[in-house]
Amino acid sequence: MDKTRKKLITVLGQCLLQSGCPCHRAEEALQHTARMLAIDASFSFLPDTAIVTFSADPQKQSFMIKSPQSLDMGRIGRTHAIMDRYFEDADGAPDNLALLEQCLAALEEVANSGPTWGMLGTLFAFSASSFSASVMLFEGSWIDASLSAGLGLVVALMFILASYYPIYGRVFEISACVLVAALARALHSYCCFTGVAVSAILILLPGYGMTVSVMELSARHVTTGSIRLVYAIFYAFLLAYGLQMGSRLYASIVADDSEVGDELCGSNPVSPLYYIPMLPVLSISIAISYGSSVRQWASQSGGAAIAFCLSYFLGKVVPDPPIVNSITAFATGLYAYCVLKLTGEPPLISLSVGITLLVPGSIGVKGAYSLLHQESPSDSLFPIQMAIVALGLAAGMFAAAMIVYPAGKGRKLLISL
Repeated sequence: MDKTRKKLITVLGQCLLQSGCPCHRAEEALQHTARMLAIDASFSFLPDTAIVTFSADPQKQSFMIKSPQSLDMGRIGRTHAIMDRYFEDADGAPDNLALLEQCLAALEEVANSGPTWGMLGTLFAFSASSFSASVMLFEGSWIDASLSAGLGLVVALMFILASYYPIYGRVFEISACVLVAALARALHSYCCFTGVAVSAILILLPGYGMTVSVMELSARHVTTGSIRLVYAIFYAFLLAYGLQMGSRLYASIVADDSEVGDELCGSNPVSPLYYIPMLPVLSISIAISYGSSVRQWASQSGGAAIAFCLSYFLGKVVPDPPIVNSITAFATGLYAYCVLKLTGEPPLISLSVGITLLVPGSIGVKGAYSLLHQESPSDSLFPIQMAIVALGLAAGMFAAAMIVYPAGKGRKLLISL
């Protein structure tokens, strides 16, 4: 019985790590499960590693769980449903071995399953997100959107290549940014260079990781939060360096010494009425990149609509972005917890896409790009700008959780940001 309980906790930790659950939420889930199973256990985390220590035995046992970090909301949803079903069935019968083994078998099936989406999903996610983001997030024209979609498709092919050849994966981000920037520079007389280039690498932007790092630091997970924070800032520099090198490479080849201007940026924007059909496309494409299943698209599209609409309209009234993001994150968090109450779906799923539309990834990449070009001394503060926006998001989401679940979620798991 004890062996089965311990294995259940370790497999649950593996599922949470594989699906990209924030470490502070994964620790809460494991502690809650250990408490429900009457096991004395403690947990330590690194971004891709969990150390589980069982203290009840005469000699302590420690297990290291290591899993590559990836986002798979479909796997999080299945894991959450399995554990909720077990807690309901085992209520009043915690020593039922048959239920334990059934739950363990279901978790092992999730842990050994492949990603929710394959190659075709990746191609659609990159190209559709680039097309819609160029219009909605960068005020691009239809020409900008079409070019962004084409470049996004190229990045998707390189991403698939990197998944098959790990040695290429080490230089994937730089090579993708170099190619995107070179092609965008070649076409900059017809389009907005910044909008086309950054929207083409939208899925690679580090904003979501920055927000998770600030959430973990706020939850006193100093080690994992600090590592993620430093990595997000470095990753923004990495992408910006690739964009800079691609632009300069094209200029060197064609002997073009002219500066890339932003004269065409926002000069012929698409009517905001087109944002209505574009928003579901952007939401679903980001959801696919996060490994969300089809049944999760509705709640994620609702969260994205709340986040984008509030940010869009409040931004015209309130000039302070941190305040706008805090209010928007608070409203999106309330929506996610209401979805949890109505459908039982983890808040992380409903929050992920909406928060992605608010995260400061593009701030970091554009700021680092400007800093490398030495265009403005104020751009050297871009890490602080990223952190300030992420802090606003964290404050809003923690406030929403405090209002809806001030004492936690009782007998069930609470997997959120």
